[in-house]
Amino acid sequence: MSLTFDRARLWFLFLLVVAGGSWGLFFALARIASEGGHHPFGLTFWQGVGGGLLLLSIAAIRRTPLPLNPRAIGFYVICGVFGTTLPTGLIFYVAPNIGAGLLAITMTLVPIMTYGASIVLGIDKPAALRLGGLALGFVAILMIMLPSIGAEGGVALLWALLALLVPACFTIENLLLALRGPEGIDPIPLVGALQLCGALLMLPLALATDNFMDITVPWTQAHWASVLMFMINALSYTVFLYVLQRTGPVFASQATYVATITGILWGMVIFGETHAIWIWLALFVLMAGMALVQERKTERMA
Repeated sequence: MSLTFDRARLWFLFLLVVAGGSWGLFFALARIASEGGHHPFGLTFWQGVGGGLLLLSIAAIRRTPLPLNPRAIGFYVICGVFGTTLPTGLIFYVAPNIGAGLLAITMTLVPIMTYGASIVLGIDKPAALRLGGLALGFVAILMIMLPSIGAEGGVALLWALLALLVPACFTIENLLLALRGPEGIDPIPLVGALQLCGALLMLPLALATDNFMDITVPWTQAHWASVLMFMINALSYTVFLYVLQRTGPVFASQATYVATITGILWGMVIFGETHAIWIWLALFVLMAGMALVQERKTERMA
């Protein structure tokens, strides 16, 4: 193993910590914003607008080009749906109902789902240990969901299923970015375009349902939480995409290790969330599954 490879791997691991660590706070902030009385439609719109305009402004200052041909625009729209509109809206719906920590735990499914989808699409090969990781991920989700469904004060089946859709959306986006992303594009304008497209798709729905978040009124804690969220989202998303473009979807998706741990901790610190013993056991099983699923070699280190 060369010294260059060692330095490259350490650099990308550091970036994963930055992306995952900042993303871990997102779930707690989403709960604050949702419990502040703002609807997920309006919150999702401002997340995309804030993050999109911030990143596109940085790209403009740096004079970084953004492809605007029909194929590229179509790609921005599709990834905006799976990377911004659907998962962000779901997070705002789910976080107040299952808690920031439990929502963060479900995000550990992203690398496991990514590997499973990679096998189905023929871009990765089945391996005994990694298939064992897939099985552990399935077992862990059952451990989390089944004891809570129907229990007094527990997680309703609807919220449990909606929570699982969040990592599913991010898995689809990861694969789209890795397989269909425009060649050679800088992550900053790309992420900005994805977020802004996601926001524009949400705008008609927010206006039609009269769930637009008013920013002209005196600002509350929820408003400031929303601002911090789009800044965190822009940072973590850009760093993650930078790593994804250079290492591949499975390696990059391991940012969820850090996001899960920090998400649980923030939920405990801010809201005093506690988790039953089977939740901690399920987290251990999920981490073991992620360790088995993770790629044994780096696809690209440049």
